[in-house]
Amino acid sequence: MADSTSTHSDNTYDNTIPRFDSLLKAVNALSNRSISSLDDVDLQPVSGGDINEASLLTIGDSNQQVFLKQNTIEKAPVLEAEVEGLTAIRATGARTCQPLAFGIDNERGRSFLLLSVIHAFKGSNAHAQEGWHDLASQLATLHQAQPPQPPQPDNPDNFDNNQHSKWYAGWFDDNFIGSSPQRNSWTANWHEFFASQRLGAQSQMAFDNQRINRQTLQQIERIQHKLEQLLPNYPLTDEAGQPRPSLLHGDLWAGNAMLGQSADNSEDKALGYLIDPAVYVGHPETDLALTQLFGGFTSEFYDAYLEHGLVQDGFTERVDIYNLYHYLNHLNLFGSGYLNAVQRIAQRFGS
Repeated sequence: MADSTSTHSDNTYDNTIPRFDSLLKAVNALSNRSISSLDDVDLQPVSGGDINEASLLTIGDSNQQVFLKQNTIEKAPVLEAEVEGLTAIRATGARTCQPLAFGIDNERGRSFLLLSVIHAFKGSNAHAQEGWHDLASQLATLHQAQPPQPPQPDNPDNFDNNQHSKWYAGWFDDNFIGSSPQRNSWTANWHEFFASQRLGAQSQMAFDNQRINRQTLQQIERIQHKLEQLLPNYPLTDEAGQPRPSLLHGDLWAGNAMLGQSADNSEDKALGYLIDPAVYVGHPETDLALTQLFGGFTSEFYDAYLEHGLVQDGFTERVDIYNLYHYLNHLNLFGSGYLNAVQRIAQRFGS
């Protein structure tokens, strides 16, 4: 068994933005004038998400806009995990929205997250293609950056040092994949991490909830046991030449990436943004595989990403193994519509 550390450890990404005990206080902290009531702000509902209530918030007569996500108090950890993920992505230099304020408003019975606004690109198709190139560059920037790591004995006070005796997959806390819990205990072996905390966690849940039968569960268990033969090691290496992982977006389907306007709202330039992450540290191919699950990414995106040298031979044969995790998650969340995909992959690789 590979070494594993505690799920929870010091996380520099969890206290990086202001926190408030009311939405009104948070809005006032961001406003250029005093707001006495939330009635003084314009809230326009935004469609597209099924986990949080999303709105575009315009403050007073200044037309100052921020993006607001709200949920129940019980679901505050979902929003807090998003803060950590966005902050970690921004730390690599990859482009995403900026968390502005987070809090729990007990009087309103709501948790909330305020974010900078990304205006969707509305220019020509030709300029949109350039935006897909830029999105690929943002993803490569994320993957090429040295990932955060837990404290290690050779340097216990610094988990971002250049040299490690071991490289770990995982994250400082468990977070969420959609609305499902996502386990992230730091693990020194990538294949073991993916086996136990991705395939194992979801397949056991599916079996316990009678979503899959024992035969399918056993096929997935066989896949778990031979991941070292099915999946490659990391494509990047550290200064000592040993393979090292990447920080991952974690939930990169088409709805969690977008082309936005440039700062001057020019329709001549589209910029790529990575949004709504479920971050952890692991193999970059997992992100690229998920982009293919529900479509929406262009050939220009893939061509541009391939130029960064992060995709190894045989990737197309591995896409289903990576995405089995997400098919299982969707089976657990939404039911039998995803069963055929789970059974097909389980039989192909686990028979």
